[in-house]
Amino acid sequence: AHLKTMELMAETAESTALQRPEETALRHKIREYAKHQRKDLRTSATDALRFGLGQIRDEIRELENLGVKDVHGLAGRIKRRKRATTEDMYRLSHAFLQSNDNINAFAAIQGAPQVIVKELTGTDVPRQIEAAECLCNLSLGEAHVCEKITVLAGSYLVTYLNSQEPRLKRSCLWTLANIIASCKKSANMLLQMQLATKLWKLYTSDDINYAEDAGICLHLIATHARCSLPAKDSRYIAEHLHEKCATQPGAEFYMYIVFQLDLVALEMDLCASKVRNLCDFFSSTSEFDYNNLKHKLHIDYGVRVLTNLFCLNRENGVEQSLNLESLINILNKLFALSNASLTNELLQLLKNLMNLQMVDHKQLLGQLSVYD
Repeated sequence: AHLKTMELMAETAESTALQRPEETALRHKIREYAKHQRKDLRTSATDALRFGLGQIRDEIRELENLGVKDVHGLAGRIKRRKRATTEDMYRLSHAFLQSNDNINAFAAIQGAPQVIVKELTGTDVPRQIEAAECLCNLSLGEAHVCEKITVLAGSYLVTYLNSQEPRLKRSCLWTLANIIASCKKSANMLLQMQLATKLWKLYTSDDINYAEDAGICLHLIATHARCSLPAKDSRYIAEHLHEKCATQPGAEFYMYIVFQLDLVALEMDLCASKVRNLCDFFSSTSEFDYNNLKHKLHIDYGVRVLTNLFCLNRENGVEQSLNLESLINILNKLFALSNASLTNELLQLLKNLMNLQMVDHKQLLGQLSVYD
């Protein structure tokens, strides 16, 4: 399966959003996924032709030159048979990778996508996986294609996040990421299926194999569909903020997700009880390369989350749960970066920190090195 590149995402994402550092970081991450998964798909196709069919009937290079005419032929065949073979789905998967015209041609044929969904919802696990990977590549298409996939298979994609089959679960995660990035209407539909709660469970699970992919999906929700997040899911995430470990994959998205979903304001009572967790998560970084987009994402939004937290909870005694020494240490390291924009945000954080009732201003200022 192939995770969508941000070049295709850019067709439907807001232009201003693509200029943000976190979008650039995500684009790089997804491009790397795309490269590795295309290679894996080619290897899988070779093996399927060699072992599944008994002989190599077609050269692999043929799979790299499938056009609209080929897609029409494949779509017509699976419609007539009302089933799709392993070879059919491999060929369609390759065709969808090659051009948007191929994707549109398949999506436009009434009944063809339904056959792939039928394979996805069957009882044959290998066929389910093949269908999921085929739909993943189909989701590289534009909004109308993603909407069709959501209507036909959205509930299954969300349900299969509970699957014990790694390839099936990962393909569903990547398909969901493609859909969320391309079609706001589809994202809204998926969020009504408790998608965000399921993603947060994967994001924070001790099984870290899906943490990064789940983090990408949550990042995309926070960027493109945060206004559609149901209150129940928002509450769940706020209740379980402390379950994400800073050493797990995808941790660089954590502060961005918390900030963009406005959890501090919407779930103030819960976030106040997790001040120590949020501060420790923020202070856990050992990397301060502000030119590295991954580190910059964590730093920028970590500062904003804590700034809001101190401002909104100044009456609630949140300072009692602060590890002030650790926080001062990280602030000094960030001030030392001498970045004007970052320094301005740090000063606002410092102002809000000093407004907390039990913070000793003289002691605090004595330990800070703002201009060193």
